[in-house]
Amino acid sequence: MQTFTMAYLILLFLPCVISTRARILSAGYETVIFREPYMESRKVLTTTGKECKFPFRQGGRIHHHCLTILSSKPWCSLTHNFDRDQQWGFCAPEKTQPDVFVHTSRRILDPCQVNPCQNGGVCTLIPHGRSFECSCPESFTGRLCKQKKCYEIVHLRYYDIGESWGRIHLRNVEQCRCVAGEIKCERVRYTMCRSNPCQNDGACRLITASSKEVCNCRHGYGGPYCSVEPESECYNSRGTDYRGVVDTTASGARCVAWNSDLLYDELHVGTVVASPRRGLGEHAYCRNPDKDKMPWCYTLNDGAISWEYCDVPSCVMSVSTSRRINPINVQPSIKRPKPSKPGKKPVCGTKHKKRLSIARGRIMGGTSALPGTHPWMAAIYIGESDFCAGTMVSSCWIISAAHCFFRNPLKSQIRVALGQQKFNVTDPNTRTFGVEKYIFPKHFSVFNPTLHDIVLIKLAKEDGRCARRTPFIRPICLPDQSVTFPDDYCCTISGWGHMHEKAEGYSSLQEAGVRLSSHDDCRKPEVYGNHVTADMICAGLNGCVDACQGDSGGPLACARNDVSFLYGIISWGEGCGRSGKPGVYTKVVNYIDWINSVIRRKPKAS
Repeated sequence: MQTFTMAYLILLFLPCVISTRARILSAGYETVIFREPYMESRKVLTTTGKECKFPFRQGGRIHHHCLTILSSKPWCSLTHNFDRDQQWGFCAPEKTQPDVFVHTSRRILDPCQVNPCQNGGVCTLIPHGRSFECSCPESFTGRLCKQKKCYEIVHLRYYDIGESWGRIHLRNVEQCRCVAGEIKCERVRYTMCRSNPCQNDGACRLITASSKEVCNCRHGYGGPYCSVEPESECYNSRGTDYRGVVDTTASGARCVAWNSDLLYDELHVGTVVASPRRGLGEHAYCRNPDKDKMPWCYTLNDGAISWEYCDVPSCVMSVSTSRRINPINVQPSIKRPKPSKPGKKPVCGTKHKKRLSIARGRIMGGTSALPGTHPWMAAIYIGESDFCAGTMVSSCWIISAAHCFFRNPLKSQIRVALGQQKFNVTDPNTRTFGVEKYIFPKHFSVFNPTLHDIVLIKLAKEDGRCARRTPFIRPICLPDQSVTFPDDYCCTISGWGHMHEKAEGYSSLQEAGVRLSSHDDCRKPEVYGNHVTADMICAGLNGCVDACQGDSGGPLACARNDVSFLYGIISWGEGCGRSGKPGVYTKVVNYIDWINSVIRRKPKAS
C-alpha cells in the first residue's frame, strides 16, 4: 500500500510571493453533478495495473476522475475512500487505458448534448475526457441506466444486478438473487441463530450454506434487521426515535446510506457507539442520531459530503401541509446563557457536530466543511471582484482583516453573507446584509497593512434587527484578555480560499486544523524575523493537518470544552503550504478592549 508523505507533497507545490490573501490548501476538484453515491464509471487503470475506484472520496469531496492536485502526475484512489484508506496509484496514460467507451460513427464533442442516459438518468461529461457518466435513479443501474434493479419488499430496499441476499418469506427461509431485474429465490436449509441481531422481537434464522443471519419481522416492522417502521408518517419530539422510510431532504436531495464508504469521520454507523439503537445501519433513511432539532441525513451536494434536514413532518403538524414549512423554522431557537456563568450552556461558540473530528493527520490540506460546522463564518463581497472572509461576534457585528478595506470602499459596494456554504451561492440557510459602517483601530495604516490588521463591520439592520440566530448562523465567542492557548494547541481555520496556489476560483467552505507556533520560533530569521510583532500569532508550522490559511479576515478558532473562541484573524503569510512558513494571524486578545468599546457603545442622543 502506498501513502503520500507530507514532505513529498509539500515539494510538489510551486512557491508564491508573500500575500495577505492567504488560502486553505486543499484537495483540488472539478465539479461533477450527480445524485447517487455510486454509479458505474469508466474503467481506469494505474501504472501498476490496478483499477481506480470511481467515485472516490478525498478531502471530503467526491471525485470521478484522476486528480492532478497534490501531485505532478494524475493519480486516483484504489478504494472508494482515500481519506480513510490512503491507497492510491498514478493513473496510466490514456492511450494505454482499456477501451470501454461507447463509440459512434461520428465524433461528438459533448456526448451529453443528446442525453444517452435512459429511465430518467442524468448525463455528466467527464472533465478532460471524451466520455460521460450516468447518474441513475434508485431503481435502475448500468452505464446507461438500462438495467432494472430488484426491490425486496421484506428488506424495503433495491438490490443491484447480481447481488444476493437471504430472507424469510411466507415462513420459508430463502436465498435470493437479482437476475435481469427479476428476483429469483430458492428455499435453503437453516438452523437457529446463536445470538439474535433482529430488533423489535424479530425471529432469527441462520442459513446453513452461507452462515448468513436472516430476520423474520413482526407486523409493522421491516428491513434486514426489523429496525424500520414503514408505516411511520411523522416524528415525535425531535425525532430521535423516528424509524420511518423517508429518504429525501427538504430540498429533494437523496440521502446517502449511513454505512456508505463515502462517509468517514462523520456521525455514521462506523463511528457511533450502539448505532443500531440510534436507528442507523445499511439504509439511507432519515434519522436523528445526535439529538438535533429534527431528522436529517447526509447528502452529496455539488460533489461534496453535506447534510440536510429531511422532508418528514412533525406529528404535531398536518401531514398535508408540513411539506410547505421550512424545516429551519419548525422550532424556535433556544436562547442560552453566556459562557461566563459556569454550568450553563453558552450562547456563542457552539456548532453542529455532524463530523467527529476535522484534525485528520493523514489528509494533505483542508477538507470540505459540513453545513453548520462554522456558523460564525461571514462571506464579505467588496465591489465587483474583491472578497474576504469574516467572523460574526454578535448579531450586528463582524470582525475581519483591515487590509481587506484599505482602499476604503463605499459602504454601498459591500455585502455580507451569513450561513453561506458555497462561494457566492445563496441557499435557504443564507442571509445577506448591507453594511452600516466599518471601523479601523486608530493605529492601522494602509502603508503597513499587516500591522493592527483588524476591522469591525456593523451590519445594516433589516426590519429593525440584524442577524437572527439559526442552526447555521450564530456568533463565535470573544476571548477575555486573560485567555491563552498553549503552543502546539490545535485550532481550526476555515474559509472559501483557492484550492491551490494557481487556482482561479473559490471553493465551497473548507476547514483544516493548525497548531499554534511559539512566538520565538516564528520570529527566527529563517521564518519571519521581526516582521512578526506582539500583536500577531503564528500557526501551522507543525500542523496537525498540513494546510495554509483560509481567506483573509477569516477566523483562527480555538475551542475549549466544545466552545470556540476567536483567537486570531487570518492576516498574511509567505506562500501556500511552504515548509517552515506558518500563517500569521492578528492576535484578537490584544484588541478586546477596543472591540468591546465599539460594539457595546451606545448611540448618541440626537
